[in-house]
Amino acid sequence: MYKFFFRDKEEDLVPKTAFVKKGEQPYDAYQEKPDTFKLVLNYRDPFALKPTAEPMVQTAQKEVVTMAKMPIQPPPVLNWSGIRYTGMVLNPVSKKTVTILSVNGKERMVLEGEVFENVKVLKNKKDSVLVLWQGKQKYIRQ
Repeated sequence: MYKFFFRDKEEDLVPKTAFVKKGEQPYDAYQEKPDTFKLVLNYRDPFALKPTAEPMVQTAQKEVVTMAKMPIQPPPVLNWSGIRYTGMVLNPVSKKTVTILSVNGKERMVLEGEVFENVKVLKNKKDSVLVLWQGKQKYIRQ
């Protein structure tokens, strides 16, 4: 505290740091060096609003082969009316749900994961059953 209030010299106000003078680099260090690569600019500008009429660089002509167009047929419509969910039975001992399923007039009790007449039961619900038939899944209600 004494130094702060009773100082004699103005030198104390200047911080005592040493300034280091950086050495000058030669001008050659900033010279531009030649590129070692070459850009291929034969693609369209991705930011252009309109496509250009002419390509910037002519490329070799390619032979275009057209394929005969095959008529596209829609996938066959599946008739789900042959599959009916007639009910369910709950086994109180094993807590398993057995589904009563009717496929093309044939009726059977089926567990989850079982296949009956190419129809696989995926999930049993109280009011519906999820079945897989010919690669398609569908919920069938009572």
